Amino acid sequence: MKTKFYILAVIAILLYCCQQKDWTSSNENGSETDLDEVSGINDNLLRKWFALNKESDSIIKSAQLIIDQQSQQVEFYPQDEREYMNTCIEDAQQHLDLLKEKVKFTKQFAGDIKHYDPSLQHTIDSLEEDYVREKYKLEDALKQLK
Repeated sequence: MKTKFYILAVIAILLYCCQQKDWTSSNENGSETDLDEVSGINDNLLRKWFALNKESDSIIKSAQLIIDQQSQQVEFYPQDEREYMNTCIEDAQQHLDLLKEKVKFTKQFAGDIKHYDPSLQHTIDSLEEDYVREKYKLEDALKQLK
């Protein structure tokens, strides 16, 4: 019971800390992107990408923390439960890795857009759908760990 409380407390702290950071200028390498550089992209698309960036970074950090904590706790479980938990941990880690790949590709794609073109909308929507699908799969896998 204490473990669940600590996990929830750490997630809440991470989410609070992540909200305090300026997400409009982050990317995977930590270098800053000036909004003026992407002035050709419409404002709605920019807000969508930055919101996705903020959400994905928070989800990835929280999920990795949960997986790491459960990996440390699994050795204290009985053998049958340990095998089940190890399977759940592996499943969650696979979904987390897939989510990381999708986020990385999306960030690269968004970084390459210099001028908004309506023909890109289908690709943008598809990337967002893929991200959301994998996020839900990760969330389901993490529920098995609790």
